[in-house]
Parts: sequence; structure tokens; C-alpha cells
Amino acid sequence: MKEMAAQGKTTELSRQKNRGRRSAFLEYRIYRRKFLGTAAVVVLLSLLVFSGTLYFLLNIWVDDLRQQSGRVFAEREGRLEEIQKWALNYTNDMYGDVRLLEDVVALFRSRDMKEYLWVRRGNSLGSNAQIGYFPANIKKLVMDSRSQVTGVTLRDEDSLKAVWFENGDARLSFDFQDQEDVRIIGGLGDMVAATCSVRDPEHRGQTLGKMDFWIRCSDLYKGNIIAANWGILDGEGRLLVDAGLAAGIRMEHVPDALEESQSGWLDIGDGLPVFFVCHVSGKNGYVFLVEKDAWAVLADNFHIVLALMAAFVLVDIGVLTSSYMGIRADAVFLSTIMEMLSAMEGGDFDRISRSRLPVRHRKNEYGMIAVALKDVGMKLQGYIETEYILKLKEQESQMRALQHQIDPHFLYNTLEMLRSKALVHNDRDMADAIAMLGTLYRARMHRTDSITLQEEFGFLEMYLKIMELRFGGHFVYQVELDPKIGEIPTINFWLQPLAENFFTHGYVRESEINLLIVNGHRDGRGVRIDVLDNGKGADPGRLEEIRRNMMEGNDDPKADIGLRNVYMRLQYFYGDGFSMEVGNSKEGGFHISVFLPGLQAAAGKDIP
Repeated sequence: MKEMAAQGKTTELSRQKNRGRRSAFLEYRIYRRKFLGTAAVVVLLSLLVFSGTLYFLLNIWVDDLRQQSGRVFAEREGRLEEIQKWALNYTNDMYGDVRLLEDVVALFRSRDMKEYLWVRRGNSLGSNAQIGYFPANIKKLVMDSRSQVTGVTLRDEDSLKAVWFENGDARLSFDFQDQEDVRIIGGLGDMVAATCSVRDPEHRGQTLGKMDFWIRCSDLYKGNIIAANWGILDGEGRLLVDAGLAAGIRMEHVPDALEESQSGWLDIGDGLPVFFVCHVSGKNGYVFLVEKDAWAVLADNFHIVLALMAAFVLVDIGVLTSSYMGIRADAVFLSTIMEMLSAMEGGDFDRISRSRLPVRHRKNEYGMIAVALKDVGMKLQGYIETEYILKLKEQESQMRALQHQIDPHFLYNTLEMLRSKALVHNDRDMADAIAMLGTLYRARMHRTDSITLQEEFGFLEMYLKIMELRFGGHFVYQVELDPKIGEIPTINFWLQPLAENFFTHGYVRESEINLLIVNGHRDGRGVRIDVLDNGKGADPGRLEEIRRNMMEGNDDPKADIGLRNVYMRLQYFYGDGFSMEVGNSKEGGFHISVFLPGLQAAAGKDIP
């Protein structure tokens, strides 16, 4: 009774440990998958909605940049229009100054400085008044900061002259062929702000050429005008002013962008796409290009992005917490059901009767199952008390009587006496055989439910040594087991019946050598045991009968221990994955091949 009480106490402690372990709902695969699946869906949906919201806000922010750049461009276009008015007024005033106009005509008609000076000399000799000098006169326009004009070029079909100022002094040059040559002059400017035609004073219907008024783009677009990278390009795509533009966008992309649209996203292969806005001037065809990559746009609005991210994280936490609480409540109830099943399995029906089911779950599926289990437990308790316990006591009495009838110590003492006499007569072989027989008998009589493969192979080798003594020099055996699989658990006493099968059906007395080989090795994720002999084997008809009896034969416990007994015990122990095949080897003897799966039913772990 004390032993039973101690065993009951140990069982109860084990149940309490299991109950604590099962309270963690993530250990249940169904709830773990449900919670992780919910978390994955929530996170995925959050990411999709967050990405969509961020995309919407990003378009709003770049639209603000587009509008801001449009306002800046409109202001500069207005300023450019004022400069053009200044240029037009200057040209009109020039027609009212006969001496100045005379000098302008001389500039247009002269091909070099020498010819120009010769014409001016003639004009001076033919007039009593002071002649005009266009480069000096244009200085009034250049020095007026309101005009922002930095130089003037005069061009006709045959020549191009330039007037500019350096350190306040006028410079005049005839050494140019086209406007590309003029651009090398640092003080002239880089953009033509206005162009006016100059009419011939003697023939008003004809023009002498055109007069271009130059400015610097940096004067027109100066200061921190917009929170983005920007630049000014002429009509041919040359960069005139660079305010970080070259660092953010490669110039070879600009022509394609201008052909497609005036704004949009441009992928330049350096990370996130770049948003650009192009404004083309209607005054002189220059381009005001603004660009800003997505990272910079997000960085400028970092506080909004951070707040949006925090909002989505809080929503996700709330949803997952709610899901966690609901799933955990179901898991706790399932743990109660599992405890009831555990109590029923252990025969502790009193604990089932004391179980208290949560009221709020009694009407759901778990509650219905729990109530049904409780009813079944109560009925089983009554049945066991009246039937099972009585039969158990009766069986226990029969076992004790049987144990008293067979006293194994009598056999052990007898074997030890025979061994002693064999030693007295100096018969070592007989003494060893008797010792091994006693050891083998003790192991089989006191066997546990399972032993290791190494122990089973050891018992087999004891048996084969005894048979080797029995048959003298006509029997040879070879037993090999891979040491790495020696600790794999298996059932007791299944290799010896396979060896006995050899001595019953495969041993040939007329043969000089009867060989039996038993080999155990790893095979993939399992263990392969091969039992081979060099006997006469079995003919096809007999072989088919052996296979059929092994898998479908009689399970009568009174029958001799044979292949059917071994097959059934191994199949019960290992379950799915186990296989046992019989046949003839290539050398002609009988061959039994047994595959034991790596995942052991008893050990619950893979082969190391």
C-alpha cells in the first residue's frame, strides 16, 4: 500500500508539471499556428496599408514641391520679362541718339577692330559734334542693377561682336564666329535674356542684325530658392547653374524626361527613384529643373512618417493582444480537457469529478467536449470499480501463484553446480557454455520492455557462442554493429529467434562450414539489420509462403516463436517506417533484412 501511495504521489507531481507546461498555449501546434498566422496577416495588412498611406502622402508632398517650384519659376519668368522690357526700352532709346546709332551701324558693318576704328575716324572727321561710342553707352545699362544685364552681342549673317565689362572697363571683341565661342567669356554672362532687331537707319525696312542682351543665371536664380536640388539648363541641355543637381541626377536622363513629361519619377539606378519637375521658359527656352529623391522627401517629413508608423504599431499591438487573449483562453480550456484525458488515462476519476469548467465556455465546442468527457469519466469510474479492479486482483493472484511454482533460483543453482563440476574436470568450453547460458537466461527472465541494440547484439553473441560450442568446427558466425547506433532502443529478444530460424531451416550438417552473418549499420535516417547465411535458401513457392505467414499468419500465443512473432513485435514497437523482408541472397543462402526507422517510438529522438 505504501508503494502504491508513493507511486500515486509521483504521478500527481508529474501531472502538476505537465499542467504547468501545457498552460503555455504556444506549445499547442494548432494555437501556435493560429496565433502566428494571425500575426502574419495583421503585420502583412499593416505593411500594405502603411505602404499605401505612405505612397499617398508622398504624392501630396511631391505635389507641394511641384507647386513651390512653379511659384519660383513664375517669379523668375516675371523678372526675365522685366529685363526684356529694359532691353527693349534701351533699343528704342538708341534710335533717338543719332551719334550712338551711327556707331552701332559702324559696329555691325565692320569686320574687325581695324575697320571699326577706320569708320569711327571717318565719322569723327565728318562731324563737328562728339561721335557716339556704343561700348561706353551700354555701360549705363550694365551698371544699373535693376536690369541685371552683363553684356551685349551684335550678330548678323557674317559676324558676331561682343561687348562686356571687366573691372568696370568696357571690352569689345570681333573674334567670334557664333554664340558657342562667346560662352568662353567669363564676364559676358551665360544666358540670353532678350534679343532685339536693329533696323538700318537709312532703310527702315531692312535690319542690320540682332542685338542679344546677356545675363547670369546665378543672378536670376540666386539664394536658397527651394528645398530641393535644382539647376538651370539651356535649350540644348547644357548645365548653366548647378545647385546640387549633378549629385542627384545624371544629365543623360534629362532629355528623355523632358520628352515624356514635365514632372514624374525617374529611376537612375542609385536607390529609390527621384522626383523631378521641369519648367521650360517661354521667353528664351531655358529649363528650370528641380529634383528630389524619395528618401529626402521622407526625411523632410520624418515626424509625420514616425507618427504614422507608431499609429500602425499600436494598432497591431492591440489586435495581436486581443487575439492572444482569445486564443489563450481557448488554450487554457483545452488544457483542462487534456488534463481530464490524462486523469482518465491514469485512472484518477476522482480528479475528473472535481473538475470545474469555466462557465463562459460551457456552451461552445470545447465545453460540450468537456461535459461529455466528464460524463464518460464518471461512468468509467463505476465500471472499473466493479469489473476492472476485481479482474486485476484476480490476475495478480494468478501471477503470484505462477511465480511460486517456478523458482528460477533452482535453475541458476543447478547451472552453477554443473559449471563448477566442468571446471573441476578442466572442461573450460563446457564451463563457459554453462556460464553464458545462465547469463542469457537471467537476461531474458528479467528483461525490461526495451533494451539498446548493443545489449541485444550482446545477447545474440552469447547464444551464437553456445551454438558454436555445440556444433564444433562446422559453424562460424560474424556479428558486427556500428558503435554509433549502439544506444538506439529496441525490444528485447528478437535477434535470437532469427538466428534460431537458421539452425532450424538453414543449417546443413553435411556442409563443412555453416556461416551466419549479422550486420547492423546506419541506412539514411534509420538502421538496417541484415541476417544472412550460406545455407540452401528456400525455393520460390516456399519463400512466398514464408512471407505470407510472416505478415498475415496466426497470432496464437501457443505457436512457436518465429518470423511472425518477431515481425509483429517490431511493427508494434516501431510503427510506421518499419519494414522486414525475407528472401534468398545472391550467394544462395537465406537473407532477412530489417529496417528500423530513425525516430524511435520509445526514445522519441533521431539517431545521433
